Amino acid sequence: MTSIQHKIVSFILFNALWFSAVAGRDSYIILSGVLLALQFVYSVGVVKVSWTLILRLFAVGLLLEAISISLGVIDFAGGYFPLWLAMLWLGFSSMAPVALDWLVPKPIFAVLVGAVSGPVTYVAGVKLNAATIDSMPLVIACYAVIWGLMMAYFVFSMSPKKESGE
Repeated sequence: MTSIQHKIVSFILFNALWFSAVAGRDSYIILSGVLLALQFVYSVGVVKVSWTLILRLFAVGLLLEAISISLGVIDFAGGYFPLWLAMLWLGFSSMAPVALDWLVPKPIFAVLVGAVSGPVTYVAGVKLNAATIDSMPLVIACYAVIWGLMMAYFVFSMSPKKESGE
């Protein structure tokens, strides 16, 4: 497969996972688990993404999400930090190195893409009753920052490491 075909497959898998997890939540948890497993195996087994990179992205995503939850910005259906939400973060962390690697040489654009697209997914999730909020402007602002930071970390994590003395 070509690089663009890998990107398309990975992007489709993640979006299927997103819809299953957000629209179905606990009712579709098995389907979400299957889609997550497919996403992870595809990224690690087929495309050869480092599983340690995926886990680093996952850990940072969980931390950023936990901060917004702890600050009371959003309240997710299914508990403080529901399983379906953690599955989404692992799915994103598996998809990003495959489908979004083209953003790495464009760090400012990557941050802007995150700052715009991230909040849109949360607004959609609220509309699908996956979460409740008190203030839409606060959610948009908070997740613009969170996703801008996440994409900055993604670019940093994907960038080739410079050797000392270069």
